Amino acid sequence: MVLLHGSTIHGVQSLRPERRNQPLSYYYHTGPLGQLLAARAIHWDREIAVVGLGSGTIAAYGRPGQRFTFYEIDPTVERLARNPKLFSYLSGSRAKIRVVLGDARLSLGDAPDGTYGVIVLDAFTSDAIPLHLMTREALAMYCRKLAPGGVLALHISNRYMDLEPVLGRLADDAGLAAMVEYDGHLTAADRRDGKMASTWVVMARRKEDFRSLLADDRWESISVSKETPLWTDDFSNILAVLIKPW
Repeated sequence: MVLLHGSTIHGVQSLRPERRNQPLSYYYHTGPLGQLLAARAIHWDREIAVVGLGSGTIAAYGRPGQRFTFYEIDPTVERLARNPKLFSYLSGSRAKIRVVLGDARLSLGDAPDGTYGVIVLDAFTSDAIPLHLMTREALAMYCRKLAPGGVLALHISNRYMDLEPVLGRLADDAGLAAMVEYDGHLTAADRRDGKMASTWVVMARRKEDFRSLLADDRWESISVSKETPLWTDDFSNILAVLIKPW
């Protein structure tokens, strides 16, 4: 089962009962997000926040006693993710699941500071990205909501835009450590199993917060020129990040 909006895939779930609760597509267990969550297992007593619900795939990583809060702007997406005839990631999760509808920057901003061990931003994979979620002011808010040792993960797979320099500049401005992984070398078996190529950026207050990712050569530090424009609530330049077709 595939959740598709335009030409963008927002979630895939197997119809085979034995694979029904396995995270597929961009969230595959051997991909960047799976690596991060495995590396941070000892911090999973903290709540996990996810901006962007899709089919609810990330809920498959939930463990007993945890709570996952999904922030989603479109109520139709929640109805689809909760429809048992379509997807069962939310209902099948071992964690407690909460969906908060509305603009994620406003809703997440209402959460108590220091709440989340991990914040996942999964709202940048279409051709109409919400720019207000990737500005200096937005990043400052995410940092306030992270617990000590917390990590921010951003899914930036995109056919049209290269967002890595923008995020690298934001991290540098905020004094955060940042790394990126492009997970694009898929085997035939990976593709058959439902894995998709993806690019993820992680940020933290200290490099040590990345834990085992630091020793994983699939992850690279982001180096960015000081001349890269800093996106703020008052300034962004989408044309500068368009991927040239030549």
